[in-house]
Amino acid sequence: MKIISIGDLVLDYYYKNDKLIGVNGGMTSHNIIANLSKYKHDLKVISVCGNDIEGDTAIKSLKDLKIDVSDIKRIDNIRTRCFHVSYKEENNKLSFTSKKRCPICNNKKWYEESLINSKEVIKSLNKEDILVFDNLNKINQAIIDNTGNKKFIDLGQYFEFENLKDQEIISKIKNKFTIINFNERVANYFIKRFNLKDELDLYNLFNPLLITLTHGDKGAVFIYNNKLYNFKLENKSENVVDSTGAGDAFCASIIHSYIKNNLNIEPDKFKKWYEDSTKITYKVVTKMGARGHLKSLYKIKPIKDFCTCDNFELQERKKIKRCNININNLNIRILNALNSNAFKELEKINFNENENYIFLGTGGSFVSSYFASLVINKLYSANTYSMYPRNFIYRNNNKIDKVFLFSYSGTTNDLLEATKNFNKNNICIITKGNSQNIVIKTGISKKNIISYRTNSNRSSERGFLSFEGATAPSSIFLKYYIEKESLNIDIEKFITDSINYWFTYFEKSFKEEKIINMFKNNLINIFTGDYTNCASIDLESKLIESGVINCLVHEKKNFSHGRFINYENLNNKNSIYFMQKDISKYEYKLLDYLNKDNCFIIQSRYNGLLAEYDLLLSSQILVYYIGKVLDIDISKPTYSEDAMKIYFYKGDL
Repeated sequence: MKIISIGDLVLDYYYKNDKLIGVNGGMTSHNIIANLSKYKHDLKVISVCGNDIEGDTAIKSLKDLKIDVSDIKRIDNIRTRCFHVSYKEENNKLSFTSKKRCPICNNKKWYEESLINSKEVIKSLNKEDILVFDNLNKINQAIIDNTGNKKFIDLGQYFEFENLKDQEIISKIKNKFTIINFNERVANYFIKRFNLKDELDLYNLFNPLLITLTHGDKGAVFIYNNKLYNFKLENKSENVVDSTGAGDAFCASIIHSYIKNNLNIEPDKFKKWYEDSTKITYKVVTKMGARGHLKSLYKIKPIKDFCTCDNFELQERKKIKRCNININNLNIRILNALNSNAFKELEKINFNENENYIFLGTGGSFVSSYFASLVINKLYSANTYSMYPRNFIYRNNNKIDKVFLFSYSGTTNDLLEATKNFNKNNICIITKGNSQNIVIKTGISKKNIISYRTNSNRSSERGFLSFEGATAPSSIFLKYYIEKESLNIDIEKFITDSINYWFTYFEKSFKEEKIINMFKNNLINIFTGDYTNCASIDLESKLIESGVINCLVHEKKNFSHGRFINYENLNNKNSIYFMQKDISKYEYKLLDYLNKDNCFIIQSRYNGLLAEYDLLLSSQILVYYIGKVLDIDISKPTYSEDAMKIYFYKGDL
């Protein structure tokens, strides 16, 4: 099932106080499709435009949102339709006008009759496709009248009906649409024109399955099965920049809710549909342009002797990937953490062999908690356990002496919720957060907060994946281990050399075709054990969180107890094998077995805890190269709003 918008392409020009600020694709039905792109539906635009820079830009605005543009026809002898939206700021208020004429040169780039071939469109449709319209011109009407598809229309203007007879209007609309969205202005026009008593009469006149009717900041009305459902706007947006496009987003959200509900209309869900739609419109009005909340306006450069409505040069922003920024700053961020007060604070803790310690972390911070537990166990022979916060709740912790929480912010809800009944005097937080703020939010004493935040290291890592959060706390515990064991190692040099080594290692590896192809498949095996667990936990977490590859993690010896059966039935036997410098006889046999297929061996130059840490660094650089070969920002994945509800969940675990 595709959701298809039908209509000629339009390029919108945006001006503020007579100055051109940018362009973007326009037209209501296409804006609806653009808004639907965030929900991962199968989307398509059927359209025409000129073979010009305006058409190029309008098409690009859709392609950038992953919308199918294969059925957009380019015509040589026409100019793509252009619309000009001008804003004026006076007394801290923004007013706007929309015109087809350029406010600079007064020229009009707008052909009136649609150039879409209705017969070709009808022939190309599948019966399950859902069609979206925003007007009832002759071409659209021919498609509407000659297809049995579910159809949606957003009617925001009434001028096209002014010269039609009453019966002509009724025949155009009645029994033709699943959902009709009206704004208040159009609804009032029809009520007055047909001498109707109210909005319910309007519903009965046109007889769709559902009418949604927006009343701006007063709320909205849903009309279904001859009954009205009124919803008031509870909270108005405080930061209204531009209200254009709010109706398009509202309509898109209703369509999404309808599809999500298996194409069923259920009145008890209307309130939720309305609330979801208003949440989207709040975002829309905070940005300039109908699609500004989806993608910023495209900047354009004038060409000499041409008005920008005649010709221009598109100025593309260089795509800066967050993953790249985080990796390029990783070395300095780790060294800053080492030079913070965190190490001195860690030294003040009295660890001993007779006590039991639990190390808790989530996401990327779990890796740090795991590495820290290894260090304390190695140095003191103490019982140490690394786990996720929810596991902590479901065990008897009466014999636990201290709990260490690893949290980049210092206030991760799951960690605090899991330990709310544990003695706060025996909870220690390892974080980059501001100690004073953490004290206020958690009630944990400042002496129990180990922060690696410094004046030169205040900027936080951005992105969905945690690089600094996984490595900086681990680095502090590595330094603690080196100091306690009196190892003759310059830790800063060790870390810098390790990062440089892995950059060189993967730069060379990713020139091999078989390595590149490994990451173009959707499944990879990761082999772990001995002193390679941090790397495998971290890599699996990052690949799953970025959504690019599914992973199967195998403990090396446990693999021999039947897990090879699954492996042998896989179509793509791609594996990553982490190993320290010296390996066992069993590993040689396992590698001999795996090397018959695609096995990417990542071997440290060290053994023991040094290998554990070294390979953890290798995982960070490997993720960077995977993103590079796939040409994606691996640290900025796409995800649904429903997923974010569980991400932001706060409360009982």
